[in-house]
Amino acid sequence: MRAVVLESIAPVVGDLRHLRIDGEGIRAFCARHPAAGIRLPDWRHEFVYPWNDERAADFFLLFNCVNFAFWARPGAVKWNISYRGRRLDGAYGLMGALTRAVEEGVPVLDGAFLARLTDGELDGILRGEGELVLRRERAEILREVGRGLVERHGGSFGRLLRAAGGSASRLARLLVEEFPSFRDACGVDGREVKFYKRAQLAPAMIYQRFGGAGPGGFADIGDLTVFADYKVPQALRGLGILRYGEGLAAKVDSRVMLPACGREEVEIRAATIRACELIMEEYGRKGQRMNAVTLDAFLWLLAHDSPPDDRPYHLTETICY
Repeated sequence: MRAVVLESIAPVVGDLRHLRIDGEGIRAFCARHPAAGIRLPDWRHEFVYPWNDERAADFFLLFNCVNFAFWARPGAVKWNISYRGRRLDGAYGLMGALTRAVEEGVPVLDGAFLARLTDGELDGILRGEGELVLRRERAEILREVGRGLVERHGGSFGRLLRAAGGSASRLARLLVEEFPSFRDACGVDGREVKFYKRAQLAPAMIYQRFGGAGPGGFADIGDLTVFADYKVPQALRGLGILRYGEGLAAKVDSRVMLPACGREEVEIRAATIRACELIMEEYGRKGQRMNAVTLDAFLWLLAHDSPPDDRPYHLTETICY
């Protein structure tokens, strides 16, 4: 999977027009954050499928079907939910909403239920406050995934996982091949640029939750790239690793929507992956080991926990991230 993505982004990162990757920023980051000090999250929170059973893997597959676009349009309130008295938004809000649904006996981990999911049922699952963009698209994706599970895997996320045969890369490929909503790619200059963000993140989160064992025992976890979204490039920009040109910086800072698969958006995502490859190479030169799954989690959490007055992330209306 990694080779496919890197080969597809190479022409873009070789001709960046709207931003650049700063080598000094990479060296400074690696010096400040030794690899040994970077740890994987295990996604063990009361609002993230808190039960100790193997269906946690099903949960993360479900979550990554609709794990995208948690920003709010200018002037709107960001979508959030209340879970056991705690206010959750963004990805944590979605995890909490799905966990709440499981607690309430809603069979969200069952492909047959998803295949016939109504918009109203999804509204109940995601009930909260504020604006959740692309809500109807989420409903259609869940129905698509449910149908695919019923037709090819007996309605079971677990069977889909077993079909991957313990390979993170194979699981990502199955998601891309069997479910159109996971085909995260753009046409640029007559070439297809492949990112496969959600398809790669699904096995990564399973690996993280299970500590690389059991359902998450993916020996090839290093065959993934970072997951190009809007939070990781925000972190890289804040670290001085991605340097936006004046025009792109003005659009991002003014929260101007960047068209999906437009040159600027594709460059941000491609440069994010390339910059992280260069970070891993720098660690290697220092005799330190780092893989994309670990680095991505560190950068995502860094951006997630950043203060509100930090530079904003770019906005793109897309189901890809």
